[in-house]
Amino acid sequence: MVRTVLGRARIRVVERAASLRLAAAAGAAWLAAVLPAAGWLPALGAFLCAGIAACALCIPDRSRNRIRSETPADRRSGRRAVRWAISVALLAAAAAAGVLTARTLVPPEPASLSTEATVITDAVTGPSGAHRAELRTRAGPVTLITHDVPPAAGSRVRVSGRIDPSGGSPVLFPDEPVEVIADPGAPWRVRAAAREFLVRAALGGPGPVAHDGAGLLPGLVVGDTGHLAPGLEDAMRTVSLAHLTAVSGSNISIVAVTVMWTVRRVVARRGWAIGAAVCVTAGYVFVVGPEPSVIRAAAMGLVGAVVLVRGSGTPGTAVLATAVIGVLILRPSLASQAGFHLSVAATAALVLLGPGLTARLYARGVPFPVATALAVPLTAQIGVTPVLLGIGGTMSAWAVPANVLAAPLVAPATLLGILVLGLGVVAALAGTTAGPIALLGGLLAAPAVLCAWWIARLARVAVALPAAVWPWPAGSTGIVLAIGMALGLALAVLVSTRAALVLGAGLLVLCLCAGSLVALGGRRLPPDWQVLVCDVGQGSAALVRLSEDSGLLVDAGPDAAAVDDCLTRAGTERVHLLVSHYDGDHIAGHPGATRGRTLTGIDHPLGAGEHRRAHALRDAHPGVPVTELGAGAAFASGEVQWEILWPRPGAPIAEGDTNAGSAVVLVTAPGLSVLLPGDIGEPEQRRLARTVPPVDVLLAPHHGSADLSPEFFTAAAPRLGVVSVGEDNDYGHPSPASLAAFGPAPVMRTDRCGTVALVAGPAGPQAVPLDPGPGCDR
Repeated sequence: MVRTVLGRARIRVVERAASLRLAAAAGAAWLAAVLPAAGWLPALGAFLCAGIAACALCIPDRSRNRIRSETPADRRSGRRAVRWAISVALLAAAAAAGVLTARTLVPPEPASLSTEATVITDAVTGPSGAHRAELRTRAGPVTLITHDVPPAAGSRVRVSGRIDPSGGSPVLFPDEPVEVIADPGAPWRVRAAAREFLVRAALGGPGPVAHDGAGLLPGLVVGDTGHLAPGLEDAMRTVSLAHLTAVSGSNISIVAVTVMWTVRRVVARRGWAIGAAVCVTAGYVFVVGPEPSVIRAAAMGLVGAVVLVRGSGTPGTAVLATAVIGVLILRPSLASQAGFHLSVAATAALVLLGPGLTARLYARGVPFPVATALAVPLTAQIGVTPVLLGIGGTMSAWAVPANVLAAPLVAPATLLGILVLGLGVVAALAGTTAGPIALLGGLLAAPAVLCAWWIARLARVAVALPAAVWPWPAGSTGIVLAIGMALGLALAVLVSTRAALVLGAGLLVLCLCAGSLVALGGRRLPPDWQVLVCDVGQGSAALVRLSEDSGLLVDAGPDAAAVDDCLTRAGTERVHLLVSHYDGDHIAGHPGATRGRTLTGIDHPLGAGEHRRAHALRDAHPGVPVTELGAGAAFASGEVQWEILWPRPGAPIAEGDTNAGSAVVLVTAPGLSVLLPGDIGEPEQRRLARTVPPVDVLLAPHHGSADLSPEFFTAAAPRLGVVSVGEDNDYGHPSPASLAAFGPAPVMRTDRCGTVALVAGPAGPQAVPLDPGPGCDR
């Protein structure tokens, strides 16, 4: 009996050799991308040895007492296993070598770089006000981050500055303005005209966004998120629809499947259809912009499309592994980025579990289109949940229903939007964007906008429902329980017995209930907390306790749901908002801060009142008093006092430099002093170093940026440090220099510790992490 089972297992291994071989090579490529260049070889060697040892178990036992019982099939199977082990080693070594070769183009440590480059994506303005664009340089693809607006995509530029690979993806910070040496060529101009044509068709001409759908359509089709209505991106992120605010793997899959289906109607061979899909996808990536997120979306989207039409061809796991290897050779930095992890996890879940769950639902009488619509979002959500929780994300009870209801509208919105893009190309080549072409573009865009409006409306409604943010434990506990849910679903789908179905469903429900109970039990605040540094991602929000139900909120972060959760946890019902400056990562989340609460006042620093977000904030809360504050302004509420240390009247602050004009707030509570310095840089810190008093707790300026003054940290002499930072950011925050500047003081990071409660203790200040994860304390 045992020999029969082992023999069957050995045959299955040999039959699936191609998939396992490619999966092993993908693992080797991933290791080569994330491990230090000097340390990858021993790890890869151990990995390959383990694989070869596993293969050896599949080779028939040739001991003397069993030679007679060995069959010719056994001997052939043994030889195949040996050949497979050798091929695994060779393919893994080739994949790792390709990745390592790509990594050698980027310096391993921060270094100066002066070179000519081509801008290959449109500029994107981040929440902090900095602009980001992708460059193609002699050092490979590099992300440019600058406060000046980068040149148009396709421009040939000369740039010099500091290239920093420490954040995973190489980032270039220019030390002088970028110089344009050649304007975009004809293909780039046609691309820009087509994108602009789509935006005009969606918005109905120049002017403000009429409703959510008009602003969402350009993001859904070409990744242009600059026209999203206020609060929509936060709402879609909360209910796991954020992948529809920009080009994702689902868009690529829709385009690729459409192309393959069309080609298959003309040519029977599947290879021609796949080749056409690859070519069209490459053109689509050019129009969207070949930034890292789009490249990994294209790879994963093509995997999904090929798996859908492959019939009895190559297994989906082999296609996925091949895509992973190709992407990592092209962009090794993606291996350490959360977006890539999410894409691979979602695609793997779709490939492994999607067909089985669809078949089970169909066998129980569910119509096939409905079964597919249910299986795709459910398996994808289960697949990404452990990764999402590992990077500090949240769960929503409405994520799967929202995705199920949105799925039928994504394809028509995407395909109609691409038709509008095609018209834009025709208009650009014809040299006119008016007349019948513009009219036809508007007619095609109208139903696409309606589809996008439905998707946006789903997010708006779902985020307002109870359990929009499902309580779930942070750290390893939450990840283990989420993996348990995924295993339960896999067991129920992949094993065709009633017992497996009951056991899998029971495991899924058990993990879901256990996670909720642990989260509800572990989210309690210390009863004597005085300040909360809220976990709002890559941004900042700190709540100072003034009474049992009121607080001073210094900044509101970029995410409305996150700051709302923080204030709800604290039981705050009345909020006084102090805005350090009006960059999006400090104020965009203000709708969550005032959701169901009373806003008693708004304060901001000198000269900030004319910022467009300041006007929007006043318009959203008419009648709420607004006060401009400068250095020397002091306030008190009960036993809590706060004072403004910066900006000083007449201080040399460049026009438009919002970071330099950040309000610096010193909070003093019984037994605890906390310094909240906003995003001030080295010049402002150096000036404040002469007068800043020693404090118990210092919040790292500018989320731990390397633009710092060691004298400032020395003068503040904090006993504790806190860094408000997001897990997935392009800036390399917190920098090693910022962490080192705290000296021997322990440092808490919100990306690893979640929300941090500050408490005055008998032996000094205490920082209590409410959602601690791995590596919480530096």
